[in-house]
Amino acid sequence: MSLTLDDLASLSGVSRATISRVLNGGPVAEATRQKVLAVLAETGYSPNRAARTLASGRSGVVGVVMHLEPALLFGDPYFSGLLQGMSDALAERATGMMLWLGNRSKQETLQDIERIGLVDGVIVTAHWQDDALVDGLLASRIPTVLIGHRREDRTASYVDVDNVAAAAMVTRHLIDLGRRRIGHISGLAGSVAGEDRLTGYTQAMAAAGLPTDALVVRGDFNPAAGRAGVPPLLEAGVDAIFCANDATASGALAALVEAGVAVPDDVALAGFDDLDFAAGLTPPLTTIRQSVAAQGAEAARVLLDLLEDPDGGPRRILLPTELIIRQSTTGGTHGA
Repeated sequence: MSLTLDDLASLSGVSRATISRVLNGGPVAEATRQKVLAVLAETGYSPNRAARTLASGRSGVVGVVMHLEPALLFGDPYFSGLLQGMSDALAERATGMMLWLGNRSKQETLQDIERIGLVDGVIVTAHWQDDALVDGLLASRIPTVLIGHRREDRTASYVDVDNVAAAAMVTRHLIDLGRRRIGHISGLAGSVAGEDRLTGYTQAMAAAGLPTDALVVRGDFNPAAGRAGVPPLLEAGVDAIFCANDATASGALAALVEAGVAVPDDVALAGFDDLDFAAGLTPPLTTIRQSVAAQGAEAARVLLDLLEDPDGGPRRILLPTELIIRQSTTGGTHGA
């Protein structure tokens, strides 16, 4: 016998909408969920995915767009952490994932997403201030959540951390330690995080009446940028360096050691992200902790909530960060 949702509702003593929420992983009181699941088990009910898609207009699949090389996704702890967080949160709501990477141009990727039409909504990493793919998704009819931000677009839903405030916090830490010639090795020019962290640094320096002329070196979020940024900053007489991320800081640390510069006695060093390797550097790295996996998970939850309540307005979430003080700025045995 083929059971309908109405049949299941009658057997369970709940509404048809409640049955639907249980089947789709939506919000339901746990006692109610268990009662419905017991009825499903007793009846041997197995919902047909295609029929559910036709009835609800939903596929139960969301798109995840990270326009980068596949090797970088699985080799970079930041991107792999984002993906892990999204995957876990989507699994909790019985939702599948379709992944787009940088195998094609951004225009081709956008066209594919719109043409195929298999996803209920999209999560996209918005790492650039100007990005035709992100702008195209926001302009489309596809529900979209950004990891990153478009604060100037009041209709955009996004999940991010307050990079400006966090960068100012770590810069003030260096200032409070008595450092006055604080250099910054930035992230990529035009990147959302890179520009925000540069802004936070310059704001904190200006508030303390400290100069930044000749103290900023453009980087690109990798160890090579850290290595390349150290010589001009040493030439400028820095007594501290704030790097835009931990990968950059690891390269800077190697260059400082090779130059015979003591960290932190001669030059204090700080990063951003608190990735797994940061605490294992010698000396351990002072940095800003942001939970990358939490950002991915929250973006997934925001998109699923947006799909459940499309008229609820844009969701704009800034997750907290934490200053983790270690020996690269304080010396001694101060740890996280």
